[in-house]
Amino acid sequence: MGRRRRRVVRRVHHTLPRFFKCPRCGSDTVRIIKKEDENGKSYTAVCGQCGLRMEFSGEGVQLKEPIDIYNMFVDAFYRGDIR
Repeated sequence: MGRRRRRVVRRVHHTLPRFFKCPRCGSDTVRIIKKEDENGKSYTAVCGQCGLRMEFSGEGVQLKEPIDIYNMFVDAFYRGDIR
């Protein structure tokens, strides 16, 4: 009789996606583009399929992650701020 083998448990490291789902057309083509200039940081959310675009800049978006900018983009779309 042989010995029992130990089960190998591998950890899966999840990362945030680079492309997000567009609220208008439903395709996974929304990218968050970060720009830095003398005024600070600004972010632009752009859909590559339908061309939906919104720019975020100012004090409230200085230390945001791309997923936070995407959530602000979707919220603004459903509020009716962008069409």
